[in-house]
Amino acid sequence: MEAVHVLIGASIAAEDLEFYEPLFAGNDIMRIFPVRVTVDGDPLRVLPDWSDSRLEYCRRHSAVPFLSTKVDGRPGGLEHVRRQLADMPAWIERLYLTDRHEPEGDLPGGPAEFKVNFGRFLDMIDTLPRRIRTRVRCGPVLTKTWTENKDKGDFQYRTYDPGTGDFFGVDCYVPAGTSHEVMAPSRLPKPADFLRWVKAYEHSPSDARPRILPELGLIGMPDDRDGSARAAWIKGVHTEMSGWHTGVPGWSRQWSLLGWIWWNQQGKNTGDVDRIGSRRDFPLDERTVDRHTAAKLDPPKPLTMFNTLWKAQRSRPRHAAMSVAR
Repeated sequence: MEAVHVLIGASIAAEDLEFYEPLFAGNDIMRIFPVRVTVDGDPLRVLPDWSDSRLEYCRRHSAVPFLSTKVDGRPGGLEHVRRQLADMPAWIERLYLTDRHEPEGDLPGGPAEFKVNFGRFLDMIDTLPRRIRTRVRCGPVLTKTWTENKDKGDFQYRTYDPGTGDFFGVDCYVPAGTSHEVMAPSRLPKPADFLRWVKAYEHSPSDARPRILPELGLIGMPDDRDGSARAAWIKGVHTEMSGWHTGVPGWSRQWSLLGWIWWNQQGKNTGDVDRIGSRRDFPLDERTVDRHTAAKLDPPKPLTMFNTLWKAQRSRPRHAAMSVAR
């Protein structure tokens, strides 16, 4: 059987590129957030300029850009993004794109509004010139922490998933903790348990859309003083997902995993957590010490693990994981 190649990527903020570029052995795919503009009086978020420093980083490292927008079906926004994509530079051989990533609880009209808006966005993508459309992969990106909450998503990814697109994505974060208890190595979910519902989900029996984790994150836990617990967890998650591929013995689903992208940036304040407050230190070389401080790991074991996994993948011939059924 041909070796399976899983894309392994990291998201790096523009202001951190100079620091992190020499620390990563490589980067297959990079999550890049949109920029704010006003179109027809509407404040929207669209693609950055093709000269953006994050895209220049992708060009230097032959990394696949994973971009997002927030135009929500507005005609002016759709046309703006269409024009941007029509000018996509030739060096981008493949681009992943979504509109309104993590839409849950973010739109007044809920899942119905999101599905209509996403349908309009995908329709726009489908009308792109063939020379562009063949290089663009568009799909929905949902949120694990919202969906896998009994009082919110009730574990039903189908609620927000339109069932369409070139791929299906889920942003997957380990909760930082609660107001009474910060996440610790002893309470880390086992990789198979952490990914159980993502692995099990399919919109229908014919759902063959490749899967991807555009954002994967676990903070540098205060009690993981040398980073070894987080490094082992990252390895475990990668090992678990490496078996999600057609042709792998024991795998019976029609879809395969494309890859995962580590969120190597700060995270949002998602509530006060014991000991660390609002800090969300996701970079692979950092450990959250307290609500005011993050410490650099020396050596940075999670970052070393990322590089080890990336190098191991790089040494294998690429599999059809890069291809997309549509």
